Amino acid sequence: MLLALGVLAAVIHARASGEGQVVDAAMVEGSALLMASHHGYLADGWWRAERESNLLDGAAPFYTTYRTADGGHVAVGALEPQFFTALLAGLDLQPEEVGPQNHRDGWPEMRRIFAGRFAQRSRDEWAAHFEGTDACVAPVLSIAEAPRHPHNRQRGTFVEIDGVTQPGPAPRFSVTPGRVARPPTAPGTDTDEVAAAAGFSREQIGKLRESGAIA
Repeated sequence: MLLALGVLAAVIHARASGEGQVVDAAMVEGSALLMASHHGYLADGWWRAERESNLLDGAAPFYTTYRTADGGHVAVGALEPQFFTALLAGLDLQPEEVGPQNHRDGWPEMRRIFAGRFAQRSRDEWAAHFEGTDACVAPVLSIAEAPRHPHNRQRGTFVEIDGVTQPGPAPRFSVTPGRVARPPTAPGTDTDEVAAAAGFSREQIGKLRESGAIA
């Protein structure tokens, strides 16, 4: 994605200036950019080196997952104050019962209270309970369940080609929509064409196939 953004930016620059340039997109810079907010937390004194001791790594009781009565799980991501308020309302809790949202010393007790509430209903019961609210609570779905979720069905997020379920094209374009044109290619389907394009003759390709070098 970082490379795609860089290439598109370079194309726009080239069209405007008539000048091309090299796009240097490295994975290490991409991963560093993904950590930008964490470096900000570190500079602000909000980041700790210990595992599960920070806002986004599982320590915050309002940004984690909880086990439900049926052994399933729900994900909670109520970071902003208004979402946290909606979460408390959905759990039938008053603010004074759990303490200030960002008071770290109170997080263990807050987590215990939340865990106790979520353990009282099944995953799907909680999903239905929080449906349409801003509490940022969602069921944790398996990879097989995700395509069957009503939201994904309505949007057509997944497509099925020759019995194989897979994500559909994204992002979507109103004028030039994408689509999956064919099922996945079986291994070896294009071997001859690729070898020929690389300069191998038909006879050479045949010998490579006979020797088992290619399938």
